Amino acid sequence: LIPPNQRTIFMFSVSVLAALGMEPSEKYLFKHKGCYFIQGFATPEYIDSLQDFEIRDSDVFIVSYPKSGTRWTQHILSMICYEGHRNGTEGTDLFDRAPWLEYNFRKMDYVNRPSPRHFTTHMHYQFVPRGLGNGRTKVIYVARNPKDVLVSFYHYSKIAANIEEIEDFDIFMERFLAGKSKQ
Repeated sequence: LIPPNQRTIFMFSVSVLAALGMEPSEKYLFKHKGCYFIQGFATPEYIDSLQDFEIRDSDVFIVSYPKSGTRWTQHILSMICYEGHRNGTEGTDLFDRAPWLEYNFRKMDYVNRPSPRHFTTHMHYQFVPRGLGNGRTKVIYVARNPKDVLVSFYHYSKIAANIEEIEDFDIFMERFLAGKSKQ
């Protein structure tokens, strides 16, 4: 059991590992159509159902590869959309402001969220809602130099309890480039 004060970082670290596709432990992740998802927070049926999720023209999606600046982008989006952020979202967790589409951690009613709805995802394109590329929905694609992603993930692995800590950066880099990691 994960202590309450470590659940958010645990869920986030597992989602990073899942999106990176780095040979995870079945204790934390399950594989569906070649991609990994967090055990207990999604099911293959739920992931498949997202393709039929109804998109609104006012929706905003943050789409990124892990460790590419997703959280920075969530904060920036909040500051733009909520009058400098403090007036509209002070004290509101990022999981509530721009929840992860693939992981409904808070059991929110995504369909009835007021517009504009903000969502975040690391999902592969094959899983995103079919309507995402149509209409006037806004998609913020966050990209970062892969070298920086590697270094960020290396340092992140030092604080994430469910990711094997590899002291030697060269070994970590080899595993990262090969898509392999142990937990």
